[in-house]
Amino acid sequence: MSEGFHLMDNLYRVEKVAVWGDSVMKGVVYDESRKKYALLPENGVELASRTLGMQVRNRARMGCTIGKGMDILKKDLSAGIEEDAALIEFGGNDCDYDWAQVAQRPLDPHQPKTPLEIFLSQLREMVHLAKQKGMEPVMMTLPPIHAERYFNFFTRGGLNRENILLWLGDIQFIYRWHERYNAAVIRVAKECGCLLADVREAFLGQRHYEDLLCADGIHPNEKGHILMDGVLEDYGGVLRRPLAAAE
Repeated sequence: MSEGFHLMDNLYRVEKVAVWGDSVMKGVVYDESRKKYALLPENGVELASRTLGMQVRNRARMGCTIGKGMDILKKDLSAGIEEDAALIEFGGNDCDYDWAQVAQRPLDPHQPKTPLEIFLSQLREMVHLAKQKGMEPVMMTLPPIHAERYFNFFTRGGLNRENILLWLGDIQFIYRWHERYNAAVIRVAKECGCLLADVREAFLGQRHYEDLLCADGIHPNEKGHILMDGVLEDYGGVLRRPLAAAE
């Protein structure tokens, strides 16, 4: 049993879970027919919580970086949220760039929304705050990005593709940079002794993982959320064990 977790006087080790994350955890998908983002009711978090019989308070927000997530977490903790476990997922927005600025100034240096060292520091702090409140932190890896699909998506409005490619060097830099933030998640999970729900490994284990992503190349589609559900159920099952089995 990890440090900071307190046994409860109920039947199961974990019954209530709070989720802090971005649009992936919120269940946001890109509706290609309507050319807009929408919420998928049968998303991975919802499906897993239903199967496992857990109560979930989903505090994830679309576009949320870890800095914004930290603000939400602190506000929630101050308001008295006392769940048994905290599911934490960030990185997809943090590693992203202001592509309009890159297109305008391809020879200049550009910073991601959250520099990697700041991301690492804030992720460690989130885990620490969760443990302080007696919550079991569970971290989740990032679903893999499809670099070409994402590049085509964010340049569809007319951004200068040649300039962006000049700055990138090659399109696959987008994937490699995203991978560094995923590696940071794994690193913090190991350092802090957290359970790690490895969604990325499950996606990459598919022959064509891009079939599980929306047209934007970054959000899991309905099939992707079904895969996420399976991973979350596996790790949630560990938390859901009866106390006698967990001790």
